[in-house]
Amino acid sequence: MAFGNFDFKKPEFKKINDYLWEIDPSFKEGMRVPARIVASEAILKQMDLQVYDQVTNVATLPGIVKYSYCMPDGHISFN
Repeated sequence: MAFGNFDFKKPEFKKINDYLWEIDPSFKEGMRVPARIVASEAILKQMDLQVYDQVTNVATLPGIVKYSYCMPDGHISFN
């Protein structure tokens, strides 16, 4: 489900509280832990799809413990 293949879909988010959202490990093959995004709902909705792809990719890394996190300033750079 790599973004480079253009088949990446926006994940479903589980609301933990008003500023914490979780993507279940079943979202992407190989995820070892849930991915969590710290953001208001408004900021979450404005994030690029690549941000969700990146935080879920981090959740696949060997040795990761508990969660992969993305802070509210999560963004991509084309530089």
